[in-house]
Formats: sequence, C-alpha cells, structure tokens
Amino acid sequence: MSRFFLAKMIPALTLTVFILLMNSGTLFKNLSGKADRVPDYFPLLQTSIHQEEWLEAAGYLEKMQSVWQKVVFRIQFSEERDEINNFQHSLARMKGFVEARHKGGALAELREIEETWVNLGK
Repeated sequence: MSRFFLAKMIPALTLTVFILLMNSGTLFKNLSGKADRVPDYFPLLQTSIHQEEWLEAAGYLEKMQSVWQKVVFRIQFSEERDEINNFQHSLARMKGFVEARHKGGALAELREIEETWVNLGK
C-alpha cells in the first residue's frame, strides 16, 4: 500500500495542486476584500475624467495602482506575464494622459484597462 501511495498518489496530488494553482487567476483576482477591488475604480475614474476633475482622477489612479500591486501578488503564478505587463503599461499610459489632462486618451486607456481586467483569468 505504501509503495502504491508513493508511486501513484503523491505525483497525482502534486499535479492536481499545480493545475489548480495555474488555473486560479479568475478566483484570485476577485478574491479580495472591499478595500482591494480594482473594478471599483473604473466608474470613479470615468466620472472624474468626464468632468475633467484631474486631481481627483490622479488620486483614484494612484489608489488603483496600489490595489493592483496587491492583486498582482495573488495572480502572478496563474496569469500570463504579457497580460500583467499590458495592464501595468496601460496604467502608466493613463497616468500620462491624466497628467497631460487629455480626456480622450485617458478614457481610451481606461477602456483598455477594463478590457484587460475582464480578460485576466480566461
């Protein structure tokens, strides 16, 4: 019995754990408290950009970036590095558009960030 356990069950359990970990992106990106939910900042940013309240938008963007860093820590093993980099690059571009007070560019980047968020874990 112990030989069977060592030869068959331990490798099977190990593989199962790794498969679950590698496919857990959707669960881990949404596994958070109320304080670290990235999608909560999308409507806040959209409203502040539409109303051209640039300081408020910059504040929301900074908060979203800090929340994103917490999420990245949870999903880094289950998501493709390109998707994570795409999200971070979009955040950086959006920060530039907000600093330049460019409404169209900021809204376009916000839509790209939202789309990338939806596609994380798929």
